[in-house]
Amino acid sequence: MKSLEVSKSIRFCLGAAILAIMPVVANSQPLDDVTLEYQTDGIVATIRTTSPVRYVRHFPANNGKTLDIYFERVSGVAVDEKWVDNETRNSPPSSLIPSFTVTSRDTATKPKLVVEFSREAQFSVSAGKDQRSILITIRPDRSSGEVALPYLPAVSAVRATPGDANLAENNKQAFDLMQQARAALSAKKNEEAVGVLNKLLMLPPNDYTEDAQEWVGVARERAGQYDKAKTEYDLYLNLYPKGEGVPRVMQRLAGLSGTKSGPGIVEATEQKRAARWTTFGSISGHYYFGSSKIDSTTTFNAAPETQSVTMTDQSMLITTEDVSARYTSDDLDGRLVFRGNNTQNFLANKSSQNRISSLYGEIKGRKQDYLLRVGRQSSNGAGVLGRFDGLSGSYGDAADIRVNGVVGRLADYSDSTSPSFFGASVDSGAFTGYGINQSVDGVLDRRAIGGEWRYYEDKKSLFALVDYDVNFKALNAAQVMGTMNAFDASWNFMLDHRKTPSLSIRNALYGATTSSISVLQQALSASAVRDLALERTATTNMGQVGITKPLSSKWQVGGDVRLSNTTSTAASGVLNSIQGYLAANPSRGTEKSVTGQLIGTGLYKAGDIWSFSATLNTSSTVKGNSFFVYNHMDMQYGWGLDSSVQLYKQTDQFNAVTTRFSPTVRGSYRLKEQLTFDADLGFESTKSEGAQVTTKILRVFGSAGLRWDF
Repeated sequence: MKSLEVSKSIRFCLGAAILAIMPVVANSQPLDDVTLEYQTDGIVATIRTTSPVRYVRHFPANNGKTLDIYFERVSGVAVDEKWVDNETRNSPPSSLIPSFTVTSRDTATKPKLVVEFSREAQFSVSAGKDQRSILITIRPDRSSGEVALPYLPAVSAVRATPGDANLAENNKQAFDLMQQARAALSAKKNEEAVGVLNKLLMLPPNDYTEDAQEWVGVARERAGQYDKAKTEYDLYLNLYPKGEGVPRVMQRLAGLSGTKSGPGIVEATEQKRAARWTTFGSISGHYYFGSSKIDSTTTFNAAPETQSVTMTDQSMLITTEDVSARYTSDDLDGRLVFRGNNTQNFLANKSSQNRISSLYGEIKGRKQDYLLRVGRQSSNGAGVLGRFDGLSGSYGDAADIRVNGVVGRLADYSDSTSPSFFGASVDSGAFTGYGINQSVDGVLDRRAIGGEWRYYEDKKSLFALVDYDVNFKALNAAQVMGTMNAFDASWNFMLDHRKTPSLSIRNALYGATTSSISVLQQALSASAVRDLALERTATTNMGQVGITKPLSSKWQVGGDVRLSNTTSTAASGVLNSIQGYLAANPSRGTEKSVTGQLIGTGLYKAGDIWSFSATLNTSSTVKGNSFFVYNHMDMQYGWGLDSSVQLYKQTDQFNAVTTRFSPTVRGSYRLKEQLTFDADLGFESTKSEGAQVTTKILRVFGSAGLRWDF
């Protein structure tokens, strides 16, 4: 009998070990979109993520071909799905900056975004204006392609302005002055042209003001007044960030060095920008494999017994598609976006799947501030809990008043239910107020009001969030996070209070014998179901602060301290009933984590990137520490090499010790900025030593694939 119990124990341990090393299929893509915007200090690339993140640090500081941006994923209003690694987004086409790709890496261990430029670039990095973006300001490239610039300003006929005599008169005067400026520029009387254009700019705003602001900069540049030309160009970009002349002005700014005009500008005949379509994206296919050997030794009455299992735990082909088509005209900006992946599993015990993360069409006004998006899309906050199928829109100017609306159904891969919702919000300057109503199976699931507040300035940012559930009469989430510079260092912090999981009537289903809220509500009153959901919901409080300080032009040091506590939940429900019985879940106490990181370049060869990090964490149940080393090197002829080693050790409350050693290496080859081949190989050695059971796992894993960028 005891031998049978030992055998069962061994089988149980083997099963647990197998489940522990079986790879979890991540089912959410971290990257939503990459967009470019012209601003006075450069071209700003906004990297949007599908759920909230907190910018931690980046390296190198301001120039290079490869940029690592370290971040931490934080909870929004709700807990989000797991993220995949090695997801890539391409930058939109631009002749002013090097093209680049953004790739997610190590999202489960040391999350970061790897930005790879087609050639060396100058940049700065900061947190975005909301929780879902990181900004890279890239200095325009003087070696970029040629941009056509009209030889002389185009002067259209005076527009008819019925009912507005003052504007008609201003247009007439401005038209005459533009003709004079054109004649002066034609005769190379540049200073005279400056004087005429300044007269025009002193008139009240009219149909020629924008053109005059661009051309007074051109006239000053041709007159050799380079500093004043820069001032005029900067003013144009501030006044007309969406103006037709923005690409030309940015190119002029890139070419000005303070002494002469730069290359890359062609004097051309006059032409009006025509409406156009551009298409870009990527298609990739990767094969993933993994094999494990598990040895489990159980000691009973001083007699050890060992059982071994060898298995293939991973064999699948993942194909991803990311296609964006953009339509641009003088009046509107339109987009069609498709992003999806297909996972073809070759193991008998795993199913294949085909998922679409984004499929939407969008129209945005260039002269009037409106936006309309329909289809599968990621949440932009305002109380929406995640990816959804539906309609969202906005109208107005956020600096003044902008009204937003949204309606749809959540598309959560990890949940069989699909709650439907509708909501509205108002943006006024830095503040957003919202209300949202969500139901599932015809039952009220969530009814919340909330607000978001944003502060953003050079090297300083602050974001605050409050979400209150009116149905539960309880605070669902409150959060404040920010960044700042002080004492020659960059600081970031976050304070967070939230229900875990997010308040929802569906929380009552934990432990229930039914998966339907409507069925549960047939047996219990609405208030009883609501109380049961509250009983099965914990509260988490967390605080974190981080610092990054440069040691030299090539090295920087950083550190983070984190404290968190999740409350216990009492036993709830009744045995042998539809509500089920859920045992009490004790608190882990205050969990503490301290991380130090050293990042540098040039340790082995010019341009390489090294990262050394160590983490200590403690709680009432586990004490652990880890050490992580990472290296990236750009080789010749398009080759790249990444390698890493991770060491981990933990001791639990039963004095069981687990150690893990995991090295990996990844190589890539890029051909003509369109085709990229990459492959990686690694192994993981894990040993768990308990009082009666010792388990050793050796796993070998890897992948190989090809990506086409277009």
